[in-house]
Amino acid sequence: MKARKFELLTAGVIYFLILLGVALWVRDIPNQPDAIGFTLRHLIEMPSGGDYSHFAEAAADIAKNRWISSANDWIFNLWPPGFILLEAFIVTVLGPEAHVILVLQILAAVLFAIVLVLFYELMIKFMARKIAFVLPLLIFAFPLARVFLLQPTGVILGETFAVGFFLISVFLVIFSVMRNKIRYAVYAGLCLALSAYFRSQFEIILLAMTGWGVLFIIAITLTFLRKSIDPKFVAPIVKTIAIVLLTSHAVTAPWRAYHWIYQDNPSWVQTSDLVFANSVLTSEQLNNKGGEFVVAGGGNLVCRIVSTTCGDTTNAKSLFIKTFISHPIEWYSLKFGVIGAYWFSSIDFKKNSPSMGTSRDVTGNGLFLISLIALTGLLLTRKVRSHGSWILLVWVNASLFSAYMLIFTVVHFEVRYFFFPKIVGLVMFLIVAGLYFRPMKKIDALNDVTAK
Repeated sequence: MKARKFELLTAGVIYFLILLGVALWVRDIPNQPDAIGFTLRHLIEMPSGGDYSHFAEAAADIAKNRWISSANDWIFNLWPPGFILLEAFIVTVLGPEAHVILVLQILAAVLFAIVLVLFYELMIKFMARKIAFVLPLLIFAFPLARVFLLQPTGVILGETFAVGFFLISVFLVIFSVMRNKIRYAVYAGLCLALSAYFRSQFEIILLAMTGWGVLFIIAITLTFLRKSIDPKFVAPIVKTIAIVLLTSHAVTAPWRAYHWIYQDNPSWVQTSDLVFANSVLTSEQLNNKGGEFVVAGGGNLVCRIVSTTCGDTTNAKSLFIKTFISHPIEWYSLKFGVIGAYWFSSIDFKKNSPSMGTSRDVTGNGLFLISLIALTGLLLTRKVRSHGSWILLVWVNASLFSAYMLIFTVVHFEVRYFFFPKIVGLVMFLIVAGLYFRPMKKIDALNDVTAK
């Protein structure tokens, strides 16, 4: 046991050093913020503005006043507090001139070193140690992952931490069942909740996981699905799903209560009204107020499909629902007409709109797409279905797919909205591929994913 812990610790240190080196010295796109020179004040004053400026402004407010002031309270209506509180904590501890980006990059390297160690620990049961060690690093062979998760342009948006906590949650869910230790399910639920605190779309994923989780618990308990699972895994699977969801909702309850008390609405964020309002504006109206990216990403479909709705912001929500139900084919035709440009866009995009990718971008994005297709196919194979974690992988992937179907149906496209689906699709593919190519003699060695 001590030897195994030492092995994992050593792997974690090596992963951390590799990731930190990428974070500090690799720049896959030019003109990124200065990790050494930038403070919170520099982020606030960046001329291009953006989400990161609002995050920094709120963090500075909290560091100064111990909580957000009424002038900036609108920021907490649009974004959850996790990343803002992290930045505020850094400034509170290290002072207003703290090199915030540098600290965030170090924390990101630590977080993803943990992700890679858990990945290594999962794979080591089924393949040679050297292959199991290198396999997780394939994630960062892609410039998109390096920029989005480690480099300054990515870490100042906060989604780095949401992605990291979510991936840790996925691995802990698997360990909870394979080792039949419920504490892993509690930790997984905590990490899932933390991902939602750092980025709002992960709350939608949590809700999707809740819906699918309840369905799977019912199906496993009452239907033939129970017969497709090794009997020794039935109870751990049901308990794990239930505990993950209960823990996540318990941890997210305080933020819902905060919004209920101060905004009379328990919603995680208050962005839906803005989405509905944009949907009934003309393209000219949006362009005139700087919303070109909303038009390009299919954010005003209600007005474009039914011209008589244009400008009726009072009834925007009901018109949105009515138009989608009445014109689903036209709705999705407009969406799918532009989705390719966003998927294959260069990572060096401007103002949330896609830009022509280089041959390297096209190749990388093509591989992301292939990995998603291959993931779906591999999940259906008998060899993967024979593994005790199969139901869990189906649960997570069904939740991700349905959550992003909803997000991409309702919200306008932005290039960075596709980054997480690409990365998580690759990670899931590598996990499932590892299970699929494991030696046949190890198919039944499922009571523990790590060699003892």
